Amino acid sequence: MIAKTLTFITELLNQELKMSFGFNDNRVVASSLVNPDGSMPSNAENKIVISVVNLEHETSINSRGNYMTDGAMSYGKIAPPVHLNLYLLVSANYDSNNYIEANKVLSAIIGVFQANPYFNKQTNPEMQAPLEKLTMEIFNLPINELSHIWSGIGAKYVPSIIYKVRMLTIQEETIKKEVTGIGGLSGNTKPNS
Repeated sequence: MIAKTLTFITELLNQELKMSFGFNDNRVVASSLVNPDGSMPSNAENKIVISVVNLEHETSINSRGNYMTDGAMSYGKIAPPVHLNLYLLVSANYDSNNYIEANKVLSAIIGVFQANPYFNKQTNPEMQAPLEKLTMEIFNLPINELSHIWSGIGAKYVPSIIYKVRMLTIQEETIKKEVTGIGGLSGNTKPNS
């Protein structure tokens, strides 16, 4: 689900940037900014990099009715879905010679999400199932907390913004317990004679 969300967002942004600026190549990649060995990923040079910086369990949604049916008279109890919010760091990872270009492209991306903060299957049929809808919100952080994120990543600061992506639902339909339905309630009751 997380991978499908990242794929949808990067493909959407690449398409928008190609239309806006006439780029021939993809300028947006889903990647970390730093490899585990401290080196820079080659696919992230002079690109807009989208990185997951946090996952948050959304607890305001109450999951009920965690049963599925095969259409007959049996039901399977399944675990309730997990609802997640994704925090994405959108970074203009360009070298200093392209600083103005980096900010121009980052501004265009902010404009895309300002004009389209909500995506769903009806308006974006390219969303891969089971994605149904996504909402993009700018997530503001105080400077000192932003500094902690960048030092935790192990990278030097580049122009960036954080978006909170609401809400991914992860639901594995593994039946934990089978329950038989109630039968014989057709509504035709006969009085006792």
